[in-house]
Amino acid sequence: MPNPLEEWYLQLPVFTRVYTTGIVLLTLALQMEWVTPFQLFHNYHNTFERGEYWRIFTTFMFLGGFSLDWILNIYFIVRYCRDLEEGSYLNRPADFVWMIILMCSALLALSPYLGVPFLGDLLVSSLTYMWSRHYSYLFINIMGLFTTSAAYLPWILIAFSSLIENRWPTGDLVAIGIGHVFWFLSEEWPQRAESGGIRLLRAPRFLCRVFHQDTGEEIIEEQPQEEHVPRVETFDANLESQVDSETTDPTGVDDSNQDAGAGHDHLPTSLRQRAPYAIPSDNHE
Repeated sequence: MPNPLEEWYLQLPVFTRVYTTGIVLLTLALQMEWVTPFQLFHNYHNTFERGEYWRIFTTFMFLGGFSLDWILNIYFIVRYCRDLEEGSYLNRPADFVWMIILMCSALLALSPYLGVPFLGDLLVSSLTYMWSRHYSYLFINIMGLFTTSAAYLPWILIAFSSLIENRWPTGDLVAIGIGHVFWFLSEEWPQRAESGGIRLLRAPRFLCRVFHQDTGEEIIEEQPQEEHVPRVETFDANLESQVDSETTDPTGVDDSNQDAGAGHDHLPTSLRQRAPYAIPSDNHE
């Protein structure tokens, strides 16, 4: 029987479990001095020119050593990533992973201008902003001091970070901007009439196949078209002549026949049966 910690760990969704495990293992390696931060940070020269491509991943998994700030970041990752995976992106794991890939790519592209070698904190800020928009209707308590809407959480965290570190939070603001762009393109834009219902950030097909996600594309099978057979209408000459005779005005019968006492025997049988009461009989005793 698994213990509660193991059971909790196995219940985490895929990305949250993998990302959290990577951060913990990397932090343990740093504490054991198996690696150094200089082997983990990202810059263009070391990553691409020297071919040290692991830095693309380690720059997002480095959150410093074990500390209170590290624990808070782990809490944010486990809490908010799990809520997004199991809530807003339920049954859409490929879309969630694709969003993470695009966010990381945007942060990597902007890192030379930000002067930030480690991007883990910025990725957490972007995910926190996404969570705050998806769950803006919730109210959270900030360290027991006050209660506020979840929509203000990223800005409150930036304010605390600026006061503690005494610096302008340029990187965090850029991370929130990236989160807002992805929120708009993935959630707001498809609901607008001018979008035509098209999701610009839909995961590619190969990623959907990896995560067994439905691509959302309906396959319409062509139904065999029925062969058009022209309808040929036939007319019975006898029936047509009978209808013409029946529609003749009964009052337009020749007067000589009436004077001859022929009665209404000259009318068609069907007309005599339908309206015997309309034409008096001339047969008098």
